[in-house]
Parts: sequence; C-alpha cells; structure tokens
Amino acid sequence: MILTSLLIICLLSLVSDVYLWYRVARHWPAPWRYMHWIPLCIVSVLIVMMLTGIMFTWIFSLGIYLFLLACLPRWFHALMALLRMPRAGMAVRIMLVAVGLYGITFGWKRLVLRETEVASHALPPSFHGFRIAHISDLHLGTYSSEPEMVERIVKMVNEASPDLIVFTGDIVNTSSQELRPFTETLARLKAPYGVISIMGNHDYCTYGPKKSASEPLAMQEEIIAMQRQMGWKLLMNGHAVLHNATDSIAVIGVENDGHPPFPARADLEKATSGLTAECYKILLTHDPSHWRRAVLNHTDIAITLSGHTHAMHMRIAGWSPSALLFSEWGGLYKENGQYLHVNTGTGSNIPFRLGAWPEITIITLTSADAR
Repeated sequence: MILTSLLIICLLSLVSDVYLWYRVARHWPAPWRYMHWIPLCIVSVLIVMMLTGIMFTWIFSLGIYLFLLACLPRWFHALMALLRMPRAGMAVRIMLVAVGLYGITFGWKRLVLRETEVASHALPPSFHGFRIAHISDLHLGTYSSEPEMVERIVKMVNEASPDLIVFTGDIVNTSSQELRPFTETLARLKAPYGVISIMGNHDYCTYGPKKSASEPLAMQEEIIAMQRQMGWKLLMNGHAVLHNATDSIAVIGVENDGHPPFPARADLEKATSGLTAECYKILLTHDPSHWRRAVLNHTDIAITLSGHTHAMHMRIAGWSPSALLFSEWGGLYKENGQYLHVNTGTGSNIPFRLGAWPEITIITLTSADAR
C-alpha cells in the first residue's frame, strides 16, 4: 500500500506539473520557469530514497511538507486549469498553501481537551463518575525542538484531575533515545490510580535508519525500563485490577495487534486470564482495528481504548482521510453494548495537523442505573 501510494503521488505530480508547464510555467521569465520543476525533482529523489530503505524522520517530514505545500496545491491548480478556470485554480493553490503552512506552523501544537461519557449497567456503583484521561501517540522524537509541548500536555492532564491516566502506545518515533529527555517531565503525570500504558507499533523501534539485528530489542527493553522508572504501569498482555471500596474493575493491556506490516503480538487470552465474567473490563490496545477483529462480539470487554490513526493529521467537516483505511478512526463508537474510543493522537509523528488537533480525552464512566 505504501509503495502504491508513493507511485500514485509521483505520477499525479508528474502529470500535473507537465500540464501546468505547458499552460502556465513555460511562459514565465527565466529562472522562474525552471524552478517549476524543483518540487517534483525533490519529491522523486525522496521517494527513491524511501523505496531503497533510506528512511530518516527528516526525509519523511520533508516529503510530507512538499506534498502539502507543492504537490497537492498543484494538482488542484492543474485540475481547475483543465476546466478552463486557471485563475480560480491559482487562488485555490494559494489557499491550500496557506492552510498547509498553518498546519505546519501552529496546528500540530494546538492542544485540545475533549470530554466524553460512557454509560454501562455493568459498571460497579462506586466507580460511577470515574474519570480516565486518555492520551496516545506522543511520538516524542517530534518534540526534541519543542519540549514545552510535552510540558503543556502534562499540565493539561494534571489540571483535569483524572482518577486514572492511560496511554495507548507509540511513545517514540524510531528510537528509545527520544524518550530519555522527557522521563522527568512525564513522571509528573499524576492520578490516584496512576498511569497505565501499553506498547504501540513504533515502540518496537523497527522504523527509521537501518539498525543491527539486536538494536530494536535493546531499544524496546530501554523503553520498558524507562516507563517503569517514570512510575507508569506498562501492561504487555496483562491486566491490573483497580479497587474502590468493595468494588473493582480491570484494565487490560495488550501488545500491538495490527494488519501487516504492523506487528501482531496481542494475546487477549493471556491478558484476561483470571478475570471473572462479572468483572467490568477496560482494554488498552493500540490499533483500533483490533476491536472489530477480536473484541467486539468476541469478548465481554465493556470499553476499548485505542490510538494509532492520528486521523491522518487531518479532519475537515467531521471527515478524515483515515476513514479510507479504518472503520473506526476517531472518537467514541458503540455497537452491541460495547464501546471503542479512538484518541487521534496527543502528539504527532510529523509536525503537521489540520482539524485533527492533538488531543487529550477525559472519559467519564457512569452507571446507567444511576442516571
């Protein structure tokens, strides 16, 4: 799918650039008319680098920036020029560049707090009103130059006064060293029931520059150790039971479980071993597609919390391009009495967001009998 997408982007860029050259750019004075080809040349080089396995975070980010600020605006310009509206096409092109610049400059730092409620007859009475802060996909490597963003996340979560904080994976982009500068900051996340976390696909450290066979495992172990040093309870196909008076609920955490090429390491049977059918269960699983594949109508898990999609960093009028890949990509879903909440990312693996702002979600559990 990635290869196909890259080839489609390259082909569309070539077609639109050739068309705009003959309609518009070839009439520009030198050297401006020759600069018309620079974005296409750079995009082509980046795609070749990606296809040959040369992948650094800056290459990926530069590719995204060129797509947003050059390729996509030119596609619309070419389309409208083809429809004999070249001036309107240029206006749309300028508007798209301006919108893209906003997402790159400000959008990925526009942190928002969202609140939602989940009602259930199965929730023990003493947990009525229990507040969970759901954060996901911190991708800390992106914030090496913006550490104050992580400070803001911690401050906003703590000021919301949740009873429990959960993190549903992807704490880094490609390497465990991204977490090192932020351990003291993230250790300041506080809630009466602590912080419970799981691993996401990026936390296995298989992306980015080529690594030796032993490096990814060593990085995984360092990420696990650092989270525990921060006071977080990392669940890897296990569970934690939370008690309140004579009542209790279980938080289950599994390793990443996704479609190829994403790793599938979840073991729900192991993670739920020892829990009774009457126990109210909350599942943390990074990839929301796991819910429909293995949780919904297969288990008695009341609510599943996920991340992973990022809403592809873009949401316009309630729609996101991630809807093309995921049945459930952002927000709260309910089917046959079971809930799924997808956090669209508290962080960003690329510094760009438009509409799908970085979010912290407060989920309030309520007893349907008490309403």
